[in-house]
Amino acid sequence: MNPRPDAGECAKILKSLADESRLKIVRLLLDGEKSVSEVVRSLRMAQPQVSHHLSILRGSGLVDTRREGKKIINFIDSEVKYILEKKEIGLDLGCCSIQFEKTPNPPTS
Repeated sequence: MNPRPDAGECAKILKSLADESRLKIVRLLLDGEKSVSEVVRSLRMAQPQVSHHLSILRGSGLVDTRREGKKIINFIDSEVKYILEKKEIGLDLGCCSIQFEKTPNPPTS
């Protein structure tokens, strides 16, 4: 991801965030890295649905992964981290910015 993405890159990022489930996943990952099963549990979504949304977020460059044994760990890409604002959780894409309100952790069962 470039420090100042062009309009095409911005559109790709905005399109990936134009879904409620993906926004929830991004907000969750802003709090720290998570395995797919942790995302499933936290957001009470089906595993195939979570995997599909994570794939779209990876394609946009917002999310990256690493393997830890049998688990795939998802996290906000390190190049995206530096554009997170210090006081508020948000993304400054250069062409526009997106703010995420801090919310308490979702209830777990």
